[in-house]
Amino acid sequence: MTLRVAAGIMILWGSVQGGTPEAGGYPALFRPVVQGLSSFSAVQQDVSQAQDSLSDIDVTSPYYRYPGKAMMMSLAVPGAGQLYVGRPMRTVAFLGAEIIALLAWSNYARQGEDMTLSFRDFADDHWDFNRWLDTTQYQIDPWGRGEGRIYIGLGGSHHLEFFVDDMDDDGRPEFFGNTKDDSKRLDQLLADPDTSDYVNVKRSSEYYENIGKYNQFFSGWDDADPNNPDIEERESGLVALSEHRSQYLRKRADANRLKSMAGYAISAIMFNHVVSAVDAIFATSRWNSEHARRLSGRLWFSPASPHGVGGMQISLTW
Repeated sequence: MTLRVAAGIMILWGSVQGGTPEAGGYPALFRPVVQGLSSFSAVQQDVSQAQDSLSDIDVTSPYYRYPGKAMMMSLAVPGAGQLYVGRPMRTVAFLGAEIIALLAWSNYARQGEDMTLSFRDFADDHWDFNRWLDTTQYQIDPWGRGEGRIYIGLGGSHHLEFFVDDMDDDGRPEFFGNTKDDSKRLDQLLADPDTSDYVNVKRSSEYYENIGKYNQFFSGWDDADPNNPDIEERESGLVALSEHRSQYLRKRADANRLKSMAGYAISAIMFNHVVSAVDAIFATSRWNSEHARRLSGRLWFSPASPHGVGGMQISLTW
């Protein structure tokens, strides 16, 4: 809304004296006009300078919005800063994007966890430690022993971790050292058909990755034929496959893909927060420009005035 108040000031020098001419041949009534025209350039310059001094003056408005506050609001909850500055449609857009991204993350993360449990259960059913152990060389790791247990590391470019729980004849924990005799004793224990009674495999994420990813663990699959495996050439090299190992690799790939999608959704959420915060700053600037009170003044040029000023217009916008 704009309110304009105009004040006209016209100063006329002299008076009309019954049409009697004054010196110079001009009536007193018209003498200021002639004087004004003769000094037109100088007067116009003075008025222009006066107008510049009355250029827009910002006045703080009760509707003023703080850019920093709007930014922090949108950074916390996308669209909140836009609502603060009266941009409801932008609020709907940013908040809608946030909800969609959150739902996508929740859905993909849940499916990824379900698929992870699925491929782990599949591995537990079809990959056997004892079956694999029959074709694998192993060695003792003397630095991993604990009370009643000894940590075993198997040789190779990759390894599995497991503990051996065994009691001697007196019912006390049996310890193994890095000696020839202890190595033979360990050979006997691991060769026992009932090894599962006292060998505990550490089923970590690395364990589930290794048994499917690397050929050295191929013989542990229940449908594997180490002497006549199916060989497939992939980017990583030659891969020994069986039907169960192939199914396991597909399940792992699906789980990783779902988890990657969940990660992309998290990135979209973060991006939405940042974009909303930046947009809130510009939206606040536009709001303040539209709602701030503004006082401006304008001088009227008049050649009939000895000072070139015939009046003033004042505008108040809010």
